[in-house]
Amino acid sequence: MKWYDSEDTRLGKFQRDLESKSSCTFCVLPWIHLATRPNGDMRLCCTANASGAGEDHEVGLVKMEDGRPANFARNTPLEAFNNDYMKSVRTTMLRGEIPASCKGCFDEEAQGVVSKRIWETATWMNDEGVDIQELISQTEQDGTVPERLQYLDLRLGHTCNIKCVMCSPHDSSKWVGDWQKLIPVLQDPDVKKQMRWDKKEFNNKWHERKEFWDELYAQIPNLKQVYFAGGEPLMIREHKTFLEEIVRQGYEQNILLRYNSNGILVDQELIALWSKFKKVKFAISIDSYEERDEYIRFPTKFTDVESTLRLLDDTPDNIHISIATAVQIFNIKTIPDFIKWKVTSNFKKVNVGLIDGNMMGGGLVNAHLVHIPTFLNITMLPAEDKQDVHNRFAELKQWLWDNYTQDDDFWLHNPKGWRQWQGLLNYMDSKDSTHLLPGFKEYVNKLDNIRGLCAANFFPELGHLL
Repeated sequence: MKWYDSEDTRLGKFQRDLESKSSCTFCVLPWIHLATRPNGDMRLCCTANASGAGEDHEVGLVKMEDGRPANFARNTPLEAFNNDYMKSVRTTMLRGEIPASCKGCFDEEAQGVVSKRIWETATWMNDEGVDIQELISQTEQDGTVPERLQYLDLRLGHTCNIKCVMCSPHDSSKWVGDWQKLIPVLQDPDVKKQMRWDKKEFNNKWHERKEFWDELYAQIPNLKQVYFAGGEPLMIREHKTFLEEIVRQGYEQNILLRYNSNGILVDQELIALWSKFKKVKFAISIDSYEERDEYIRFPTKFTDVESTLRLLDDTPDNIHISIATAVQIFNIKTIPDFIKWKVTSNFKKVNVGLIDGNMMGGGLVNAHLVHIPTFLNITMLPAEDKQDVHNRFAELKQWLWDNYTQDDDFWLHNPKGWRQWQGLLNYMDSKDSTHLLPGFKEYVNKLDNIRGLCAANFFPELGHLL
């Protein structure tokens, strides 16, 4: 069953309404949105190009007419926004066809997962009041649209203060030293391919380029949302400078700020700046609790994470806080324990309360799948381990019924309630990727040797795979 098959779901009704106004493959992002990679490449969105790693590292990148990726060290945002690639994506969607770069969203939807295409388009239609028919009517026959950016997804370089196990130097400067030690000892060709990195791509200082910021500053009157991720956005100077420019121009009350951040650097000065904006949705990246999270998001100290959560739990009412969990082989078996920890922590506002009519993450945690690197994806688990996952989530479901909510909407209709987790389990079962297990084992053991860790001590439930 697809996520929108039920006549009673809010998003099901949204999907049918959307298809009546546009097409069955429409996504709002190519009409309103610009997204960067940390090295300055423009990508269709962060799902179309989740990482620069692997053989297909250019899939989802916006290509210029010369075949090279649009990069803001040499191209300006608006000349890329209406180039031939972007125009082709729009016309392909309007024909009801799936652009090659967008396959990931449709694969998730087929398993009952609410994809980025769906939740972004629903948010912009229902909460931001974007008129899809108006967007389409403004689209020229060749796919050209007005140069009016409403949504920016900014990854302003790879500067970061931690080095997550699922990351790489593409998204974390902290990873570089471990990468230099890891690459010479890796043998698995697929793992080596996915861990490829070219330092030269990160020496262009694109996010300091005047021409880039001149165009973005001119777009501030059109903006409704700005999304910052990393690297670690709170470490990057241009992040705060851009917020201050929005305030200087007087548009802060028109704009929602969104973040994915490890949150360690949140302070009162930043909270005071956020308080001036229409709304802030701050998602703090946490994948488990205590020592398991410290392993995944090395070298995080979980006491620091908890301190940040308590600080954020007392922020002004315009600031909304959620936990963003990257679902992968390391945490899929213990996510039920993590959710119980979250529920029993009794936060006042972390994934609590209605935001634009929705409770973030169903009041539990927000979840997104790790697709890259593939050797950490949950489809890699053997059949008996997948059954163990099902058993653990079945026990969680009963625990939630007894301790959290007996509201039928959470269990039957809310796409971010139990349906979210059922969709992730369906995705896990959708294919057999056990051929990647040897690469997983090599990667983990050799990275552990560099970091002085032992994954089996943190994740004994995975010890037989290591």
